[in-house]
Amino acid sequence: MAGKDKNEAAIRAIRDRLLADLAELDRLGEDIATIELNSAIEILNKRLGEPTDDNEVIALWTKRFMN
Repeated sequence: MAGKDKNEAAIRAIRDRLLADLAELDRLGEDIATIELNSAIEILNKRLGEPTDDNEVIALWTKRFMN
């Protein structure tokens, strides 16, 4: 079980770094990369059993595709 906890901690740390990268890509206006990275973050959230905030996803898509 300790191995699973260690893996989850490592995955969570990676996910958290990707969230910071996502914000930077969004700031730079890298639309496609932002969407793709968000997809990877959603996969990791699911793997960790942590829900993705639907409001954040809606805001991202609205910002990228409704303007």
